[in-house]
Amino acid sequence: MSGRTLIRRVALGACRDTGGRVRADGDPHDVLVADGRIARVSPSGDDRAGGADTGDRDDAHAIDGTGLIALPGFTDLYGRLREPGPAGRGTLARETRAALAGGFVRVACAPDTHPVIEDVATLELIRRRAAVRPGAEVLPIAALTRGLDGRELAPLATLQADGCVAAGQADRPLEDTGVLLSAMQYAASFELPLFMTPRDARLGAEGCAHDGAIASRLGLPGIPVAAETVALARLLELVRESVVRGRGCRLHVSRLSSARGVALVAEAKEAGLSVTADVGIHHLLFSEAELDGFDARYRSAVPFRSAGDRAALRDGVRSGVIDAICSDHAPHDGDARLAPFPACAPGLAAYDRFLPMLLALPALLDMPVADVLRRVTAAPARVLGLATAGHDGRLAEGATASLILVDPDAAEAPPWLGAGRNTPLENARDLSELTDERAPLRGAVRVAFVGGERRFDTR
Repeated sequence: MSGRTLIRRVALGACRDTGGRVRADGDPHDVLVADGRIARVSPSGDDRAGGADTGDRDDAHAIDGTGLIALPGFTDLYGRLREPGPAGRGTLARETRAALAGGFVRVACAPDTHPVIEDVATLELIRRRAAVRPGAEVLPIAALTRGLDGRELAPLATLQADGCVAAGQADRPLEDTGVLLSAMQYAASFELPLFMTPRDARLGAEGCAHDGAIASRLGLPGIPVAAETVALARLLELVRESVVRGRGCRLHVSRLSSARGVALVAEAKEAGLSVTADVGIHHLLFSEAELDGFDARYRSAVPFRSAGDRAALRDGVRSGVIDAICSDHAPHDGDARLAPFPACAPGLAAYDRFLPMLLALPALLDMPVADVLRRVTAAPARVLGLATAGHDGRLAEGATASLILVDPDAAEAPPWLGAGRNTPLENARDLSELTDERAPLRGAVRVAFVGGERRFDTR
């Protein structure tokens, strides 16, 4: 097969109709992919896109893009790929393919693998296994401390040199403030961003749900908002103290959950601190209300909080205080939901249903489709420092050909690819089946390119 692909009659833009559904917008275009890049983009019927003057049209594999939307591939700032790790919870091959089905062409892999990502040997193992059946590109996050135990720093400079894009503690709190400040100063010296989930080591340590009315009625141990805000305030103050040779730590606040957390990030940005933030997509859809009845499908390490907190998270995305939307993908096998709610393994699988969730957000957040898409394309690329490498979320000539072709009207869910079905969204066709809000859950990725290579095709 030729190394060139000509995508014909595809839409380059999307808009929201009066029913809240996302649809193709604008005149159809032809897109030529060659040598790993987008070589040509022009209106359909213009010979320039096919490269008639160089003979590209004759040797290019053709894809009919009628009815599809071409989008830059998404970048996920937080996903668990489960390998290396226990059998049954997911593999790199399955989860990176599921990521492609969700629209992600690259995934920042959480460091809480088994063993954790703390040495070059583990990185090499991940690289080898990911290359066997290539899916989305894997961008490892290094463990900030050895074993994620919060005591001894991992060799961050070595891990960055070998491909880690950031460092973090996953869902493990780092209790020792001195170790945390040392980590920030060390990372600042070679510009490695820290991905930190703000969670106090003591407050709500035994909790499993937001410390609110629902948890109180159900008798569930709670996680107060202060568990997030106390930890976040400490992180932000240490960023101020972390300046090394005129450069402070680059802090990325991973998976915010509360209104007060959003306010703290807004204040830090206004003060000029080098801080970015994201939110897990499920936290833009659900609140503590969905836990009623001990529904373990909503058991999350970052708890679903009040409807007011959810509204603040949405406002944060709209305003840009929250830079990006991540998947917070956490696949589990079927046994993970059989225990009582507090004992269930936390986390929701996201990749197989990520695109319908994302396409529901323009209506739920009252945002233009293009602005929502930037939260999973250009914004996370900037957080990771990829914008200068051709990953800036643009579908333009010369950009790296990591792109997806989306059918926005697909109503039937495609075959399930990930290892975990721990999600309330598996068979839902409208959000009203799960919450008190109405939004269609439609859309499917038909084709995905990673660096010019077609790695996913369900047509």
